[in-house]
Amino acid sequence: MMKKLFLAVVVALAAVTVQVSAENSSQPDKVYTREFIESAVTYRNVQVYKVFDYKNAYVVEYRKGHRDVGMVSIPKRWYSELPRKLNFRALPRGMEPYMTLISKEGAFERVVLTMPIDRTDPYWGISTQGQVEDADKDTLEVEY
Repeated sequence: MMKKLFLAVVVALAAVTVQVSAENSSQPDKVYTREFIESAVTYRNVQVYKVFDYKNAYVVEYRKGHRDVGMVSIPKRWYSELPRKLNFRALPRGMEPYMTLISKEGAFERVVLTMPIDRTDPYWGISTQGQVEDADKDTLEVEY
């Protein structure tokens, strides 16, 4: 009796396996190939040398190429507007500050500054001048 039950289970499993493999062979695209979908969102990290805090904007000195220094201004209003175009992230211990530029479908989406929390840190600078002229912009152009 036990042998017959075991044989019945083996035959049933074989029948199910044959049926499943027949269904999969009729749709080989889904079984044997993988589709790689390219993301519409991209990012780029840039080393930050110093961030100057003005009344209406942050001016970021960043590494451009291997030896050059670039400067870009980021309006402070981007931090309070929704959706936010400016975010801050606490700098992990042992790392240098950096700026992450996030684009969606090739257009600027937002910027994230990874900086020390302590504003007395040498990476932070306070401007003695009043305001930045181009602080009313809606996008960020950065030269690498």
